[in-house]
Amino acid sequence: MRIDPTVFRAAVRPSEIPKSDSHGAAMVNITPWSGYVDEWKEPSYRGADFSGMYTRLMIHGEMASRGGQDDGTEVLPYEPRGWVARAFVDRDFSMNLSAHVTAGNFVATVPLATISHESGSKGESWSRSIHHSRSGFPLFLVSVDGRSSAPSVKISVNGSKSYTSRGAATAMQVAVGISDAVSHNLPVITRLTQSVAKEQAIALDDAISRLFASGLTEEHWSDRDLKEWRVGEEGEPRGVHVRFFIPKDYSWNSKEPRYVGSWILTFDYPRPSVFSDWRVCPEQNQLKRCVTDKVQAQHNAMTSFSAGEILNYPVLVGGQETGSVHALLSQKAWFTASQVAMANRNKADAAGSNFCRLIVNEITGLGLNEFDARAVVWAVAKGMPMADAAISLDKATGCRAIIAEIDAVRGR
Repeated sequence: MRIDPTVFRAAVRPSEIPKSDSHGAAMVNITPWSGYVDEWKEPSYRGADFSGMYTRLMIHGEMASRGGQDDGTEVLPYEPRGWVARAFVDRDFSMNLSAHVTAGNFVATVPLATISHESGSKGESWSRSIHHSRSGFPLFLVSVDGRSSAPSVKISVNGSKSYTSRGAATAMQVAVGISDAVSHNLPVITRLTQSVAKEQAIALDDAISRLFASGLTEEHWSDRDLKEWRVGEEGEPRGVHVRFFIPKDYSWNSKEPRYVGSWILTFDYPRPSVFSDWRVCPEQNQLKRCVTDKVQAQHNAMTSFSAGEILNYPVLVGGQETGSVHALLSQKAWFTASQVAMANRNKADAAGSNFCRLIVNEITGLGLNEFDARAVVWAVAKGMPMADAAISLDKATGCRAIIAEIDAVRGR
């Protein structure tokens, strides 16, 4: 993702930040170790596409880790202290930049950078962990009733210069690794998986609060409606820019903060289905499997998914337990009862119609949209044949329109 360098022109050199606002009033830099720029300044029609569709959080870093010291960039060295200084004065310094994002049932805490230096009589150690890109987040539905449509973003800088910071960077990466191992198995936030995502966020929040219990905290908060989501001139998503600094001399009173890097927090292009990766993108975007309107994206999704893929899609992932759409439906008492009722020739049509309504209600109640609920009806009809039924689902009054629509698009 390209980040407009003009946005960061003032960020790289804190001394260039204006000393007054547009009205001439004096400005106070109350967050010297972090910067925040919100690009969602003007409403954009692109944001309207999110209603009733899915998206996911995306985070991309602006800095490049070139390595070496011969390219003209400022280097943050690993500067050891003499044994005399280490013997008399310990140095335990750690700083962490993290983002906490909430949108309806989606909750995520994302550490972006952790830097630490421990120096004492027993020796020295450095740890620097930078997350350049984070996009493996689960999809979540932006409901048509407005739920999830106004994500809350909190950016936090936490610093510690006490004994409690020992091993903070290493401990943070262990916590992040455990969290990622679980979150990467969550394809979408549903009623069955939302607790897993929240528990992960709570665990990481708790780790940060314990590891940086005494020291410094800076926070930036923002709540913006996704209708104001924007894309740049080249069609890439825009969002919130975050910049991170650390003290040059390991002192909160430092007058020369060192620029570490910048990140953009935004949301992926909306997609109509969790069963397909087709998305709605602006015309200037050259990504594959992207179209410019929702109807075409739905059309392409219907041609790309299969009954087997839908029925085997995981809707419950947590610990050792994994459950598919097929398993979820099969466990419902009404699922078996409906099949029995459909074997009665006099009640088959009404039972089949009710069966499809129950499927739609179950899937939308799970937290998926109406489009995907109808896709599941089609998948059940095609992938779960009912040998004893007196009527096929594609003939039942309350089912045939749903099934015929997808069959027509797929050319069957």
